Amino acid sequence: MTTLTLFCGLPGAGKTTLATRLEAQGLGVRLCTDEWQGALGRGHDDTELHERLQRRLYEHALTLLRHGVDVILEDGLWTAPERAEKLEDARACGARVELHVFDMPYDVLRRRLADRLAASRPGDHPVTEDGLARAWDLFQPPSPDELALVDAVRRHGGGWR
Repeated sequence: MTTLTLFCGLPGAGKTTLATRLEAQGLGVRLCTDEWQGALGRGHDDTELHERLQRRLYEHALTLLRHGVDVILEDGLWTAPERAEKLEDARACGARVELHVFDMPYDVLRRRLADRLAASRPGDHPVTEDGLARAWDLFQPPSPDELALVDAVRRHGGGWR
């Protein structure tokens, strides 16, 4: 049975670090919209391209699952409807779902994002403190009922707001 590995977390939580490690361990093909957009030489402010590319990579993920390939989908999945869609589609492909939940405190995220901006590495998605504040307000932590629907839950970090 194939596995769709999903991530639920805000910018700076460690999703890319973990996703890269899981891929290196042979646990799936990693798909990361931010990375692809950077490789195409397009800035992260091109939200139209980001949304189109994210949708296309997701369609590709489903194709891979249907062909028996494990997938690591490196999106933050900030809202319950996004996560529900991914779970339903994975089930339709006959895949199991593993969800990594990153519940980092705001100050930790802010510090990590400041470090990321200072390092300015190619491919990094620069997120300002204003961007983090907007994301924090939009974020919906998964409910216990939602977590009960996936095959495996892995928690990272320390507690919600």
